[in-house]
Amino acid sequence: MRPAGDRLRRGRSPGGFTLLEVLIALAVVVLVVGVSVPAMQRLYASSQYRGAIADVLGLLGSARHTAIRTGQAQDVLVDPRERRVAAGSVEKILPESITLEVLGSVELNRDGAGVIRFYPDGGASGGYVNLLGANGNAVQLQVDWLLGRVTTCTENCEGLAP
Repeated sequence: MRPAGDRLRRGRSPGGFTLLEVLIALAVVVLVVGVSVPAMQRLYASSQYRGAIADVLGLLGSARHTAIRTGQAQDVLVDPRERRVAAGSVEKILPESITLEVLGSVELNRDGAGVIRFYPDGGASGGYVNLLGANGNAVQLQVDWLLGRVTTCTENCEGLAP
């Protein structure tokens, strides 16, 4: 008859992990984290970019509707240096990863900031706002001078950097 300790060594090993198993598990964790962190950063930057587009579109659309509803012209101030867009009492500061460009009416522009004015009849002074993301994405928000309609352009837009 063999001693009990001998059977234990030849049969199943006692609970716990070997050093090799622990190292393999750590390598898998490091690999997963190494792949997921850059992906999460890209996702965050993309989310900020889409949010900035939505904010600017919202301010432009809101100013147009306010002008029509109140019968008074409404200005949207776009300041590329401060990455600030303001309409009435609402102001949005865009993230640092976003580059902002504006083309507005020369007569309305103020201190290096572009102004797009919406009129009570639904028209506007016209112009466009470019939003450039850090990852190379670019969109142009175009404001039609006749109808005041705001549209987005992502390819073959006048004045939009690729």
